[in-house]
Amino acid sequence: MPPRRDPQKHAEVLDAAIELIRQKGIDGTSLQDVADAVGIKKGSLVTYFSSKAELADLIQARFTEVAEQELAEIAGREGLNPEQRLRELLHFHAEHCTVRLSSPVLVSFMQLWSAPGTPAGRKQLEIRRQYQQVFEDAVAECSRKRIFRKVDPELVVNGLMGAMSWCAFWYEEETHGPLRPLVDSLIDMSFVGLRPRPRRAAASSQT
Repeated sequence: MPPRRDPQKHAEVLDAAIELIRQKGIDGTSLQDVADAVGIKKGSLVTYFSSKAELADLIQARFTEVAEQELAEIAGREGLNPEQRLRELLHFHAEHCTVRLSSPVLVSFMQLWSAPGTPAGRKQLEIRRQYQQVFEDAVAECSRKRIFRKVDPELVVNGLMGAMSWCAFWYEEETHGPLRPLVDSLIDMSFVGLRPRPRRAAASSQT
């Protein structure tokens, strides 16, 4: 019978591992580091995970859980038009990549990359694909409602999410102020290029 694990302690161990991987990367984080961070013996970690590969799977599962819950909350929020819903999705991504430094979203996107041809890499690509699809559907809805002109949702989302993710590398609250207004400015600049283009005025007839 496998050892019984306490859910609260399991979450604590996983939180510590996520923070260490954020700071040091997956290659720079040892199982001993994780054990030391939570004050247990390295051998006791087998109760929670037995290898870095299993740890990566657990973090990806945590990412999926967090994303599904919070994206579903945004999807079900009343009173949002399609553009406002897309904005909230982008705020979620920016916040998790920039402010919530130990978020599994940040770690999954930036510290757990595996080669696409490996089983772990294929699994990660599928998880990220499902996550990105939510954003693409929101862009497509904006196009259907003529808030945006007809665009390629995948291309647009790659650009928008890239801008949100990149905040993690340069944003500092003391220098740039609160994150949300700054992200709104980035979104506004991006949305300008997505708006329907005004129709050209009919050429005046020559007299």
